[in-house]
Amino acid sequence: MPRGIDLEDIKWHVVSTAPIANPCVKDAESGKREKNEDGSCKNGKENPDWPEGYSYLDRFLEENAEQNNGDIVFMAISIGDYEIMSGNMQELRRYIREVQEVVVYYRNVTINDKPAVGAKVQLKD
Repeated sequence: MPRGIDLEDIKWHVVSTAPIANPCVKDAESGKREKNEDGSCKNGKENPDWPEGYSYLDRFLEENAEQNNGDIVFMAISIGDYEIMSGNMQELRRYIREVQEVVVYYRNVTINDKPAVGAKVQLKD
């Protein structure tokens, strides 16, 4: 059998100007996120270093600038192109399954022993 294909996960980034939720720290005893009368967090924010209105775009730019020595490059794909890419992947998977079935069929036809199930095949003398 041909060696199987090992696909790696793709990391997609959601880059928007929507603010990231920065909730209050939970109280250790009650387990609740308590606030003061003025609306500020009693125990502080989970991410105190984030400024008010910190967005996913801000975080993305900071993380990538840090990882890439300050250089930022955007690569984008439209929703329609993503659907095409997804369809192509399904077609590739279908093709690979069919090729594997053909290989197993011809191995079984050409080897007059037991059906070829694994790498170890014995021929009759």
